[in-house]
Amino acid sequence: MAHRFLIKDIALQAGLGTATVDRVLNGRGGVRHQTMRRVEHAIRELEQQERSISVAGRQFIVDFVVEAPDSFGRALRTAIAAELPLLEPVTFRSRTDIRLLFAEEEIAQALARIRKRGSHGVIVMAPDTDGINRQISRLSGAGIPVVALATDLPASDRIGYVGLDNRRAGETAAYLMRHWLVGEAPHVLVTVRNNRFRGEEEREIGFRAHMRDLFEKPVFTELVEGARSDDPIGPQVHRALTATPDIEAIYSIGGSNRQILRAAAALGSKPKVFIAHDLDSENRAFLEGGRVHAVLDHDLRQDVRNACRMIMAHHKVITPKDPPEQSPLRALFPPMMPGYRPSRQKSNVTPCASGSCDE
Repeated sequence: MAHRFLIKDIALQAGLGTATVDRVLNGRGGVRHQTMRRVEHAIRELEQQERSISVAGRQFIVDFVVEAPDSFGRALRTAIAAELPLLEPVTFRSRTDIRLLFAEEEIAQALARIRKRGSHGVIVMAPDTDGINRQISRLSGAGIPVVALATDLPASDRIGYVGLDNRRAGETAAYLMRHWLVGEAPHVLVTVRNNRFRGEEEREIGFRAHMRDLFEKPVFTELVEGARSDDPIGPQVHRALTATPDIEAIYSIGGSNRQILRAAAALGSKPKVFIAHDLDSENRAFLEGGRVHAVLDHDLRQDVRNACRMIMAHHKVITPKDPPEQSPLRALFPPMMPGYRPSRQKSNVTPCASGSCDE
């Protein structure tokens, strides 16, 4: 049993006598299997402690390159500030480049700059394009690991992905629709911020597929805000609701919910169900006011923690966890919000166990 520790140190770590440890290390008989396992475990713990001591005080620089709505960007900055000081055994410092509008060529340039100046790791939320994947490959070739956040980049050389199972999230939205909408041909407005993002695409695919499983003839109207917001979602929603007044529900995949709700209110339209993503401050207020009926959320702090642990494991500072723990999906409803006040008015939402209850 190879080791480089004193017998007395192993004995202390294992809670055994030195004579017993000596018998285990030298392969003498008369030792129970459980005792041998305790000695092996003690040696592994001593090795881990030794590694921790050797990296204590070491500083890692991690870069965040993210295109996201302002509300998500604020939530991510909060998660970074809360989580990084708690990470061990190294000390993390972050450099953030988080933008509402981040053109593909600008993202590629940002990644190229990081490669030139150096980094211990990059956490990126970006479209799944050839140009960005090439820059990730160059980062990997330079020994800089990349982790995809919230939307995966499976064709790249990223070392892992942290975030939701986005297809499952879309299926969950469909499941909630089935329990709230009456009839077999509901008309649902689906809004996407950026169809270049794989995560949003996977949510929509999961949603449409499961809606077709659960309803006979669901109808969809899809709106895309666009990569550079040349056509804001608010006016698009206004036009869609004007042209198609039978829209019953809204599934907001990409955010911009204030614009969507303002457009609906201008027409006096009240969707029976409005499902959104991410419990940021804006969606929390909408939930409390009952304007949004459900928010699908996950823990961004856990995503930041998992991504940084992947980076540490890549640098052999800690033992890797494979696969990393995936972010659990949470469904949040108005009564779960501390500021929620029930209304005596009839609800816009009709919860039905099977979609066939009386109105």
